[in-house]
Amino acid sequence: MRISRQLKHIIVIFLAMIFANVAQAENRVALVIGNSAYETIGALNNAGHDARLIADRLKSLNFKVFEHYDLTEDGMADAIDAFAIEAASADVGALYYAGHGMQKDGENYLMPIDTELKSPASIERDGIPLRSILNIMENLPTGLVFLDACRNNPFAEAILAKAKTSQRSAGLSRGLAFVRPVGDTLVAFATLPNATASDGNDGNSPFAKSLAKHMTTPDIEVSVMMKRVTRDVMEETNRQQRPQQLSQMQNEFYFSQSNKNDSDEKVIVAVQQPNPLLAVYPPYVTVGEEVSVVADVPKSCKPFFLNIGPGGKLTPIPLQFFKQVELGNSQFRYEISPGSRYGLVVQEQDEKGKNNFGYFCEPEGTFEKPQIQAALRQIITEIKNGHIEGEFTFENLTSSFQFRDFTIQ
Repeated sequence: MRISRQLKHIIVIFLAMIFANVAQAENRVALVIGNSAYETIGALNNAGHDARLIADRLKSLNFKVFEHYDLTEDGMADAIDAFAIEAASADVGALYYAGHGMQKDGENYLMPIDTELKSPASIERDGIPLRSILNIMENLPTGLVFLDACRNNPFAEAILAKAKTSQRSAGLSRGLAFVRPVGDTLVAFATLPNATASDGNDGNSPFAKSLAKHMTTPDIEVSVMMKRVTRDVMEETNRQQRPQQLSQMQNEFYFSQSNKNDSDEKVIVAVQQPNPLLAVYPPYVTVGEEVSVVADVPKSCKPFFLNIGPGGKLTPIPLQFFKQVELGNSQFRYEISPGSRYGLVVQEQDEKGKNNFGYFCEPEGTFEKPQIQAALRQIITEIKNGHIEGEFTFENLTSSFQFRDFTIQ
């Protein structure tokens, strides 16, 4: 049978497209762990259900999933080791963990089902350091970490209460501690650092339900997806739980893409500058507890930090209170962490109620006291109108601002 030259050309192009698609296919791997059957520190009803839900979604999105349930300390270590070997040659690595997680001295630990949690020291002895998994992810072209691990732990609460009564620091806080992702890695918490998350009342946690719903929607970049997850979770929990994403990713990632981009334009991804980030946590504090702050702002911004109390009282926070780090991506990080030299500890005289903490960028040049007062009046007006970030104009000057709220109980 003779084949025309034109038909031969069509066949060659068709085969080239097939092999090109094979060559460009991402090697995706995921580690999913659901720990529910805790032996001594409080069983969780839904962690296993959540892990199965997310594992199924990831499989449908072409991830090779390493799926584990109710792991002991040795079992978790073996699972992570096996995943590390597989991830070494992957383009995308993902972790979803549902279960108990704790922090001690600013480090996070994922808790196996056989942990006994007899004392604060047993957290480091029995727990699996989250850092060991982050080290794997940060060496990949794209790393995605989803932690549904801040669920209420009665044993941890007992240790915290005992430490507070004895006025000794156990090095503990509720929930998980803030992390600093490196490279193209995104870390998503089910709730804010130093806060607890809901296990859910209908078979799945609010975070897992929303994550499963949105990750299969085509053409949603992962950071945008997390904004939708945040909206869902806040609505379902009556704003009691606010997911947090932390990332310095410069490349875009899509769990699913429709066929409309199956041309050359799908291969080329634009590099975007990272957006400013502000986290103020925990969302609820009492007298003696600390408020923590992390702000990643452009180098071009000289931030003026302040707190606005429930009655409108303004408290400027000097820059020397913050640990300052250059991130190497045209941003600076300003941070006040628990236990730092200039900690923000809630005092008896502090007014109870909703506070707003944040910053605005000082305009270039000399910034006199009357201009500061004008800027502050405008910011208060913006916040009263429900605007907690964006740009504002005062005295013919334009500036940007970001604020987050927390409540003193």
